[in-house]
Amino acid sequence: MIIDNHYHLVEEETPPERIIELMNEAGVDKVVLLANASERLPVPRALLWLARNILQTPFANVGRAIAEGTVREKPGYIKVKGRFFKIYKYPDNKPVAEAISRFPDRFLGFVFLNPKDNPKVLEELERGIEEYGMCGVKTNPWWHDYNPSVELLLVAKRCEELGIPLLIHLGSNPETGDIQVLLDECPKLNIILAHLGIPWFKRSWRQAREHPNLYLDISGPFLSARIVRRALKAVGPEKLIYGTDGPYGLRLRREGHSYKPSLRWVEGLPISEEEKEKIFSKNLLGILPSGK
Repeated sequence: MIIDNHYHLVEEETPPERIIELMNEAGVDKVVLLANASERLPVPRALLWLARNILQTPFANVGRAIAEGTVREKPGYIKVKGRFFKIYKYPDNKPVAEAISRFPDRFLGFVFLNPKDNPKVLEELERGIEEYGMCGVKTNPWWHDYNPSVELLLVAKRCEELGIPLLIHLGSNPETGDIQVLLDECPKLNIILAHLGIPWFKRSWRQAREHPNLYLDISGPFLSARIVRRALKAVGPEKLIYGTDGPYGLRLRREGHSYKPSLRWVEGLPISEEEKEKIFSKNLLGILPSGK
């Protein structure tokens, strides 16, 4: 079985029906849908090169500073290719819920939450789980600009109580990239760091080795087969979870979308088929609530 752990529902680019077509073409069984987090973005090649090459070197601080600059020049927006694209302060989870209800055999969902200045965040969490039938939580401290060890703690504790995983895209400064308190205060919570813990690769991989309930997903155009192999060597197949960050991570260089490049990242790893199956589905299934 193959499960894509990380796919944003950007309906103007890949509506649910198109996602299923892409899944069928590649033999992907299920997708974890996430709400759209921003206006539709281009993905600049220079930024991808930076992520793949600088963030694992002694110059990683330079790379993080550049990433931080993309969201600091104009609050509430991300700057890409000289243009500003709106970040949705409170992502809309309803379209994801509707897609799940239409295609329950193909889609799962994580409720996308922003705890910053949001007194109703726990209500939104409960609605996502109880009313929308979702099975995890997604957060982005980078774009929403908060310290997860402070502002995400109540959400994390509730996820721990519910037995659902928390997917986090770390921020690019020391505060927005800090999850140590969550690891200490919520020892039974299963946390997944998006994009192998970008932009804190070295620290995230060390934490994944040290904490039994911390996982890394391999999603996103920011990564490469080489980085995935390095992560495998650092943390082992038991800590990696397949994902794509679709539709962005499925974009082909010329046009269109395909799962084939990201599938090859796992298929080409020097490990057994059983270990590949852990990355493709078993690791995720092991931390989802029963029945999903």
